[in-house]
Amino acid sequence: MEKASDSRKKALGWLTAAFAALLLSSGPVRQLSALPDLIRISEGATARIELGWPMTAAVRQDEPVLSSLSETLSDATQVSLTAEREGEASVTFRLLGILPLRTVDVSVDGARTVAPGGQSVGIALATQGVVVVGLSDPGGSIPGPARLAGVKPGDVISAVDGAPLENAEALTRRVADGAPLSLTLRRGGQVSTIDVTPTADAGGAYRLGLWVRDSTAGIGTMTFYDPETSGYGALGHAVTDPDTGITLPVRRGDLMESAVTAIEPGKKGEPGELVGHFTPESRVLGSILANTPLGIYGELSEPLTNELFPGGVPVMSSGEVRPGPAQLLTTLDDGGVRAYDCEIVKLTGSTNAERSFVLRVTDPELLRRTGGIVQGMSGSPVLQEGRLAGAVTHVFVSDPTRGYGVFIENMIETMEETVEEAALERRN
Repeated sequence: MEKASDSRKKALGWLTAAFAALLLSSGPVRQLSALPDLIRISEGATARIELGWPMTAAVRQDEPVLSSLSETLSDATQVSLTAEREGEASVTFRLLGILPLRTVDVSVDGARTVAPGGQSVGIALATQGVVVVGLSDPGGSIPGPARLAGVKPGDVISAVDGAPLENAEALTRRVADGAPLSLTLRRGGQVSTIDVTPTADAGGAYRLGLWVRDSTAGIGTMTFYDPETSGYGALGHAVTDPDTGITLPVRRGDLMESAVTAIEPGKKGEPGELVGHFTPESRVLGSILANTPLGIYGELSEPLTNELFPGGVPVMSSGEVRPGPAQLLTTLDDGGVRAYDCEIVKLTGSTNAERSFVLRVTDPELLRRTGGIVQGMSGSPVLQEGRLAGAVTHVFVSDPTRGYGVFIENMIETMEETVEEAALERRN
């Protein structure tokens, strides 16, 4: 009898383990795992989450800030979370109303309005220090001093002998007399100091054996402007060095007025491009204070308006964004900002905020003129249900009609941090 009982217990254990493994690997559980730890919803708005299997959402809150409704749709469940007032809550998703599978926090924020962008802008950046883009050997077959010292492409030289390095010209002056130097390097998140002695080339000039860059320029698209702070966000992704791929550290920068002069349509395997133009005489729109993975940020010198939405648009929180019809705003010619149809295909659930959702261009005119998403359109605002949901960040090289987007709440949060830091520096 004991052996039979032990066998039944083992069998039950194996069945339980198999069921748990099946449950954890199922699509609905993966959907729940993809939900963020914190869902933000604007006051008065509703976030809808579609899940497989019969699910319910149990709300826990100290004050009545959130209500929920679980509806069965054919073979899935749609959970609707409606924000009644500002505050905090948590939601536990349960299978069949019994088995808890995931709990997430919910923050209900006050309604907010910003001016959407869509304008083409010029970006002129001076780096903090100089970026090493290549190495050379002044002595011919003998490795150059920088190579021997362990300098690598992508390193940023931020100081020489402890003094901040402003630009490439300043580095050339320091090298000219051939004296030993102490270089402060940034590589990734690490800072180190190396000693290096210049060597003379065939012409007698002292060299370190470095190719460096201290500035860059290009065009992108404005995403939004906040009239309350004069802060803005643009581009949706970092400005990177074309040779090394590193995010360029900003010493100072200007956001410039620019114009789109030509379009190179994209096709499979070959990203297209908006060809833009701005000059040193172009009007300066504002400062560039930060270059981040989610775009460039700073302050505008005068208010930005969008003729399509002169009163601005409400901000949509990430918890409210859902697959479905949308519009993107961008500039293709001197006709200014126009709205083009697109579709939010899916939310990625990725921890990479630059790739929060996938969108697809559906507008016939935009497809005819550009083939879809092209370089220079990065930062184009994405609106859903008349509210600002996010911005275009990257195109799929294999399919230019599709690309990634970033949630606007992440860009606004980065903008607020940038403006606050700038204000603190001015006070000090």
